[in-house]
Amino acid sequence: MSTDRDTVRSYDTVAAEYAAEAAAVPEWVATEIDAFVAELGGSGRVLEIGSGGGRDALELEKRGISVRRTDISNGFVELLREAGFEADLLDPLTDDLADPRRPGMPYNGIWACASLIHVAREDFSTVLGRLAEATRTDGRLHVSVREGDGEDVSTYGGAAAPRRYVETYWREAALRSALTKAGWIVSQIRPCIGRPDDRWLSVRARRARRTQTLGLDWPSGSGRESKLKPR
Repeated sequence: MSTDRDTVRSYDTVAAEYAAEAAAVPEWVATEIDAFVAELGGSGRVLEIGSGGGRDALELEKRGISVRRTDISNGFVELLREAGFEADLLDPLTDDLADPRRPGMPYNGIWACASLIHVAREDFSTVLGRLAEATRTDGRLHVSVREGDGEDVSTYGGAAAPRRYVETYWREAALRSALTKAGWIVSQIRPCIGRPDDRWLSVRARRARRTQTLGLDWPSGSGRESKLKPR
């Protein structure tokens, strides 16, 4: 599993509350959505990793993008399905990433806004590489991670029902290296600020040609801002 199990269970617990609290799109996320759509030429099929309550997918669809909604949290997947959307339970580290609606066709882009912050550092390049393998050459990537050093564990809620979230922080040089190793050509890494002292690194990248990648061995089968959850 790419995400700590306690983190997944914590998201399951507050899925509905989080979706309501995070319904408004932060300014920096809106800027990234517009840039991502422009790079795709206003159309295409996108795999979203960590759809949460579905906020970003709706914004992408308003701009002409077809979105496959996925999340590692069953609580979010069920919430999306109850709202009438197709959504898949998906772990980007281990699950088949192929598009069930377009068998054999790679995605035009990957949208992973504030969702890969929970991927362990040692698994990060593998996840990015699997996403690259699922994307067409020159396809686009948005990923945003916490800026900082090391890892952090945050606990919310009361003693009777604690919620525990594990996050990995990144500096630009290490993040750029992981992306390049995984088969992405980085166009830009933007420092962004959400809530006060809530610092992000927002990546714009494109899928390299296979001859431009360093190559990795993938496992077989190969935004969020809230006081409820730290994505």
